[in-house]
Amino acid sequence: MIVPVENIVENVDLTADDALLPMMECIVNSIISLQQSTINNDDKEIQIKIIRGRSPHQPNFDNVNTIDSIIITDNGIGFNEKNYKSFETPFSKINKQFGCKGIGRFTVLAAFESLKIKSTYYEKEEWHYREFEFNSEDELKPIDLKISEIKTNKTTVELRNCFNEIIKEKSALSLLQISEKIMEHCLIYYLNDNLPSIALYDTDNEQVEYINELFKKVSKEKERTFFVKDKQFKIYITKTLKEGNRKNNYVYYCANSRVVGNPKNIKSFNTLFNYPISKNGNLYFLNVYVVSEFLNKKAFSTRNGFNIPKENENSLFDNSKLVTFQDIENKLTEVLEDEYDQFVKDAKIKSQQQIETYIINNAPRYRSFLKNPSILNSVPPNLSEDKLEEHLYKISYSARKKVENHIEKFINEKQISEESIERIKDDIREKTAYDIDSLADYMTRRKAIIQLFEKFLDADEEGKYKLEEDVHNLIFPMGLTNNETSYENHNLWLLDERFINYKFIASDKPITSYSQKRSSKEADLLLVENPEMFDNPISFGNRSSGEVNSMVIFEFKRPGEIAHQKNKGDYRWQFSDLVEPYFDEFLYKQDKKNYRGNHIVITENTPKFGFIVLDVIPPLLAKYNEGKGWKKTPFGTYYKIQSELNMHIEVMTFRKLLDIAQNRHSTFFDKLFG
Repeated sequence: MIVPVENIVENVDLTADDALLPMMECIVNSIISLQQSTINNDDKEIQIKIIRGRSPHQPNFDNVNTIDSIIITDNGIGFNEKNYKSFETPFSKINKQFGCKGIGRFTVLAAFESLKIKSTYYEKEEWHYREFEFNSEDELKPIDLKISEIKTNKTTVELRNCFNEIIKEKSALSLLQISEKIMEHCLIYYLNDNLPSIALYDTDNEQVEYINELFKKVSKEKERTFFVKDKQFKIYITKTLKEGNRKNNYVYYCANSRVVGNPKNIKSFNTLFNYPISKNGNLYFLNVYVVSEFLNKKAFSTRNGFNIPKENENSLFDNSKLVTFQDIENKLTEVLEDEYDQFVKDAKIKSQQQIETYIINNAPRYRSFLKNPSILNSVPPNLSEDKLEEHLYKISYSARKKVENHIEKFINEKQISEESIERIKDDIREKTAYDIDSLADYMTRRKAIIQLFEKFLDADEEGKYKLEEDVHNLIFPMGLTNNETSYENHNLWLLDERFINYKFIASDKPITSYSQKRSSKEADLLLVENPEMFDNPISFGNRSSGEVNSMVIFEFKRPGEIAHQKNKGDYRWQFSDLVEPYFDEFLYKQDKKNYRGNHIVITENTPKFGFIVLDVIPPLLAKYNEGKGWKKTPFGTYYKIQSELNMHIEVMTFRKLLDIAQNRHSTFFDKLFG
């Protein structure tokens, strides 16, 4: 059976994450060649030369070009007859004991046009020189084989002309970045004392990186063994001093003594390890390398991933022996938490403090959790605010639903005993705590509105004030009725708690837009308990006709301006002039009907309330109105009652309105927020 090289290469699927994988395959082959050599460990060497190409399409911070070719040289045993035969045999098992699958060279051809190999080696008591090329079109192409005059082991592997644009674009890495990737990929050899000296050269700027120097910064911390079901795993825990921009602890899954795929952030399955480890006054990041015969068997032939499910899934089949990454990471979590128990304790305390701070400052609806350590302990540590909010909501919803179900069950079953009464008392206490949380959340919103209202009343840096409509919109959206806006979208409680429950609310609409009365007059806010009086489809109520129980009109005047001077400096006018005309439109017009044509009754006895809110009340205006029967209250407001019309009108400033709202809420704010 003949399998063309081109067909094999077409089935090698490289992604942007595999930019350095072809090079790594060749480096590992050099390490294996050196492992087979009898020379002293101190004399084993690998040299890697990076030959740059064009600039990347997307420039990088390091201002480095992409990789065009790579030359790797080692002094291992070379391409003797055994290794050459292995190379020319796809999926060869000759070097299987070293983790070779006979596929690495095809991975190279998925990114580079060809491999050029020159090797001097000793075999059968003679020195030989072999040269050949390998590409998809010509496959294995021998160039030279002869007795060598040079009597030194030396093999050079050249990866020529990177053509894979995905790989090429992502290869624009600095020499240090490439060195760190090589270190990560080959760390297992270092941990097993099988790593030769490795030097990396960059022909663009003649830089040199000695990769072994990077290994010296890695402290071999611990080795541990654990089992997942019947599979054995070994981990090497190393730590690296916190330097540069690194922010995470990583786990590396290995197969056949080399890293497979990209590292995984440990916090993705154990958020306790969101921070570096503190030891002897220094901060370190962990690198955890996982090895196993199970992983060796499950690695893809291209060594860029594993044929292992990510997590356990519900299935009709027996999965009791199936091992998933979720299983491995659950066990790995236990090992790491046991090894770094003090760090874990500190991390949990720190996380709880963060959760408590978030609840106090941003989410008072969960304040009852602050008195329940078991709930705080159940929250995964170091979550982002979005994830934390999501988790707290789930806990709150589940707990609230559970309590409500208990209470409903008690009511429905009607099984009253001393024990059931004690249980229901506990449930009611728990429900009260959740109700208080909801109140706290609502009060937080009110507190923010009051603070915003206060800012609206302050002059800005240019001495300008918020317009009348800005203040008005904060209290109630202009041009809307409560059929067009929800309860949560207005803040009429700033004026008076009673008025938020009125049946109809109209804001800055001509009277003719919500009544049969023809008038161009517009009240800032008009409220009635019965909406049937309005000939407008947005009116609604629980009755279609009858007597209006009460009527309320608010009038706002622009803060920071002279809008309170009705007659441009002439203060001889009454406060009531601002609202009485609106009442008159309803009181003295006949045949008042709603939109269904039904009669509506508004009489002199209908309670009428008018509220006027100004920026300031000038002394002359106050004096004039006091002479017309207006009274000043102990709170600094003015009022007048016309008993024959059952009409009460009150006047106050915006500041006074703010003070009243603040005082009305102060007890709640103090209790809920300290």
